[in-house]
Amino acid sequence: MDNMMRFNIGDIIATFFLLGFFILAIVLVVVAVKAAANKNKKLQPDEPDWQKRIKALETRVEKLENEQ
Repeated sequence: MDNMMRFNIGDIIATFFLLGFFILAIVLVVVAVKAAANKNKKLQPDEPDWQKRIKALETRVEKLENEQ
């Protein structure tokens, strides 16, 4: 009877260990996806930045057209 109880406790401990491993793996994947999403969000320039670049390109084109 004592051996049976130890075996069951071992099964319970192993089950918690395996479940903890899979939960940790899922948490790590979620954290990695969120980090990638935040990095991607930071790489996108703001709207005014695009407007500044477009205006700068337009002035360069005007200068080149005036030189010809």
